[in-house]
Amino acid sequence: MKTHENLFGAFIVLVSLLTFSCSQPTSKAIIGTWEIAHLKISMPTYKNTDSTFQMEVLAKDWEAKMKAKNIQTTYSADGRYHSLHRNLQGKTTYDPAGTWTIKQDTLIIQDTIPKRITYKFKLKIKKKQVEFWGIEDFDLDGKVDDLYYSRQVKL
Repeated sequence: MKTHENLFGAFIVLVSLLTFSCSQPTSKAIIGTWEIAHLKISMPTYKNTDSTFQMEVLAKDWEAKMKAKNIQTTYSADGRYHSLHRNLQGKTTYDPAGTWTIKQDTLIIQDTIPKRITYKFKLKIKKKQVEFWGIEDFDLDGKVDDLYYSRQVKL
């Protein structure tokens, strides 16, 4: 019985090390400040209607379409993040913050400021670009049915 316990213990340690070493590069790769290069959101049942609203913005058109500076999201090595939103004059208009972690291929963001909200996005990091996919309630109609995609570049 002791041998089986030792083997099981060694197996758990090995799996933990492999999991940690596999997720570590992705976690380290996201550390830094990112800006949106391409954003696409599709909201079916927009604001509880039978209409679908779609929004698509490229970085080069961001200020003209969004009437604001491009959002800059910073992921720190200590697991904290904030997402700086500024108007065209550069004044901060919104700066949600909280914690982040990556589990396998999913970024989990826990907003703590201004209120507690959890977001989960599939992600794929390639060099200085990251892509995110998710389903959220962007139009605040009470339905988690809005499709989110963004490609971001590291500054």
